[in-house]
Amino acid sequence: MTGPLAGPLEGRVALVTGAGRGIGASVAAALAGAGAHVLLTARSAGDLDQVRQRIAGAGGSAETVLGDLTEDAFVVDLFAGVRERHGRLDVLVNNAGVAPFGPIDEVPPGQLRAVLELNTVAPYACMRQAIALMRSAGTAGVVVNVGSVEAHWTAQGESGAYPASKFALRALSLAVAKELSLEGSPIRVCLVNPGGTDTGMVDTTVQPRPVLLDPDDVARSVLHVVTAPPGSHVFELGVVATGRHYW
Repeated sequence: MTGPLAGPLEGRVALVTGAGRGIGASVAAALAGAGAHVLLTARSAGDLDQVRQRIAGAGGSAETVLGDLTEDAFVVDLFAGVRERHGRLDVLVNNAGVAPFGPIDEVPPGQLRAVLELNTVAPYACMRQAIALMRSAGTAGVVVNVGSVEAHWTAQGESGAYPASKFALRALSLAVAKELSLEGSPIRVCLVNPGGTDTGMVDTTVQPRPVLLDPDDVARSVLHVVTAPPGSHVFELGVVATGRHYW
């Protein structure tokens, strides 16, 4: 009798930001289920520990790192720790984010800055560190930035802080992907743009209730991108709930 087949990410190391709940928690579980050792990072220790226990209970491997991605020193220390403990990084999923909604008179400039810091600047900082580690380790790594359908258009009745951050993240993803491609690097940068997802960020009291994705749906899409053959580069993938139209 032969043993169980190894998962497609067996022996790989993955890092997921915003891994304490919602899409991040589902992505972490999916990567662990595919065989990766997953580093979970977020600002809430309780949430992270629950996700780690969920992964361990399913036979997966994970560790937690608590911190604030908007602090440059934490980001540097985070990736230095990955290098020291594991010597490599194969997958980075930039998922951490915040989504304030409201008209322009309810969203002051300071709140816009805070949104951009977490949704755009932090992923950029993590990309820089991850790519440097992937290069030094010689791994054909994958960076997945979790964007939004609002990286292409904006919803009605909001200030634009959230879509502005996702438009910018899309531009950064494209620029870095092109840079790596032009230098012949095997490292791929990918963008996954979910539509409305049942994560607590969407107001579910609205009637009629919007058709929403389940976080696991998004996680499967991320796993699809991460496990694509090395010769193929899925740069951008949009995923929306069946029956939900944005066009």
